[in-house]
Amino acid sequence: MVSGNQFETGMETISNLLIVAGAGRNVGKTEFACRLIEQWSRHREIYALKVSAIYPDEDIYHGDHANLRLTENLFEETRYDLTKDTSRMLRAGAAKVYYLQGDGEQIRAGFWEFQNRIPKAAPVICESGSLWKFVRPGLLVLVKTAKLDVKPRALKITEHSTLIVESDGLSGFAELSAIRYSDLQGWSCRVDSPDHG
Repeated sequence: MVSGNQFETGMETISNLLIVAGAGRNVGKTEFACRLIEQWSRHREIYALKVSAIYPDEDIYHGDHANLRLTENLFEETRYDLTKDTSRMLRAGAAKVYYLQGDGEQIRAGFWEFQNRIPKAAPVICESGSLWKFVRPGLLVLVKTAKLDVKPRALKITEHSTLIVESDGLSGFAELSAIRYSDLQGWSCRVDSPDHG
């Protein structure tokens, strides 16, 4: 389903960035991101990023990160043999995969550090529920299931998403065929498809 795409005015647009967000845990967002990487890495080098936001009320789970330098929390994944999402992205065909964790300012600074580590204007597929607050991607995809409610933090994403994907865990993702990439326009979604609006 194609929806509206309203971001804050003045926010920088990065057309070569595609963000996959999830309406909750275990809804299929990593699987969707990996299928995209697999599909597009046959044609060009794809770079991948996974962003995990730390919210103030989650300190007891993640520890105190107040003393971290702003870009100290960006790591390159080099192992293919792990069950981590970043390893799955490497196995799917990404040229390089990075993991970024932090609060808002750390994510903002870490993302620009990530941009400096990859070729300029290279296509990027990012799994994140928070990066869209800082940059306007070429395409923002929300993955949800029919059975689970959208988590409160993800409700706002539905207003900004270009494409909402309903995952049932069985039939795959028909929406993959609607996603396009070009060097001139970056990521986009073919809205004339009968399955998408």
